Amino acid sequence: MKLNSKILDKLMNSEIIKSVYPMVERIETDVEDDGDEIHPYYTIVIEIFLNDDTINSNNMYQKGMDPHYLVDFYMKDLLKLVSISTRDIEQVYINVFDTERDPIYPS
Repeated sequence: MKLNSKILDKLMNSEIIKSVYPMVERIETDVEDDGDEIHPYYTIVIEIFLNDDTINSNNMYQKGMDPHYLVDFYMKDLLKLVSISTRDIEQVYINVFDTERDPIYPS
């Protein structure tokens, strides 16, 4: 199976993620591959939109929003469901936005 944004969006907006990160309103992804039909490498942009207006760039880790752990642990495990491993991923970029859609990570 070839990974695309529609598949990854479904996985990342599952109840698995929402149960661990209740401050996440939604996650949008942009998946690009290198064009290799047999063994593609993926570049993934993850945009995390928060629903908690008390979270900002200074306190997001204290409030339980660790975007790197979300990607490194949960996303990579969910990708196993569609037969994508970490060796298939070339790069992941993470952006986190507050309730006003202003970027808080990277800041």
